[in-house]
Formats: sequence, C-alpha cells, structure tokens
Amino acid sequence: MYSDTAPIVDQAFCKHLADSLDRLQKGIAIVHGNGTILQANRFARHLFEQTPQIKINSTGKLEFTDPAHQREFQNAQSLVAATNTPDFQQELILRRDEAFLRPIHMEIRLVASRAEDLFYLFITDLEVQQQINIQKATALFRLTDKEAIVLEQLSGTQTEPQIAADLEITKNTLRTHRKNIYAKLNVSSRVELAMLLSLLV
Repeated sequence: MYSDTAPIVDQAFCKHLADSLDRLQKGIAIVHGNGTILQANRFARHLFEQTPQIKINSTGKLEFTDPAHQREFQNAQSLVAATNTPDFQQELILRRDEAFLRPIHMEIRLVASRAEDLFYLFITDLEVQQQINIQKATALFRLTDKEAIVLEQLSGTQTEPQIAADLEITKNTLRTHRKNIYAKLNVSSRVELAMLLSLLV
C-alpha cells in the first residue's frame, strides 16, 4: 500500500487484505470520489502501469484513455455513493485493444467511512485469472504437459484448425488430446470447459 496515506481505514486490516490479494494475483485500491488513488496493492499498481487503457496523472488520479470507460467509472461511483451501502457494488469491464486478451474486471464498492466518498476498487485481470485456472485444472485433473498446452488453447477463441497449426500438430492429434482432456475434466464441449475453468477460484 502507499505509505503516505492518512489512516482512513484500519491500516493493519488493509495491509492484510492487500497482501492476501497480491498472493491471489488480484488488485485492490482505495479511490477517492474524484478518482485519486489513495492506496493500492502491488498487483493493482503493476496493472495500472502496464495497461495502456489506464493512466495515472501527475496528481495520482485514475483515468481511462477511452472516454466511454471514464464515464462508466464515474457513473458507477455515483451509483454506489447514492446507495450509501457497503454491500452494494457496480462492475466495470475494461476491454483491451488487443482482441486476443481477456478484459479487466473492476468491482466498485463504498468504503464504510464517515469521511468523503471513498471506494474500494477490486480488480481482476481475467487474462491472468485464466492462466491461474488452467494451472489449477492441470494439477487437479493431472493433465500432462502437452494436455495443459492444449487446454490453454481450447480455452481461447481460436478454432481447432488454428490451434493445430499453432501447436504444429495434426488435427487428429489435437482431437486425441481434446478427447483425453474432456474425459479427465468430465466435460463434453468447449462451453462446458470454459464454465468449469471459471469455477476454479
């Protein structure tokens, strides 16, 4: 967390939460109503620095390069603030320019505080989360190294001929790997595969 922040919320709890989310490769930030980032864990800071659609201006304010995302973020903050309920949340999906990368998911919640409007921003990079879920599935269902590579490809958007070409294997070999993966994971389609992977949290 940033060290120059006033003790707005319990610092020990914040540090524990930030460290826990870092280990899970998820981000958390506390953002002022005007968009200024007051605190952020390592994962969130790294994501902010590495994502072209996000910029932090010289005053530490979170901004989005796409005006539509900026409006969505401000509207979400307004809705959450209007409810004045910490349990209420709004979501923001930040689509990347690269078509093959999964988006970034942000969940906005109100910080229970008597101070000005402060918001928790819980951040999940769905691309990173997918890689974690594939690793979990590989270990849980005892996939071979080759099956893990095929699983990663099957969880994407490419067609099977494209996957076979990328992996430099025949379509029949890909079918064999797919059948073995489906049998081990007890699924029968790529849709069921995607659903299973999404449950591995």
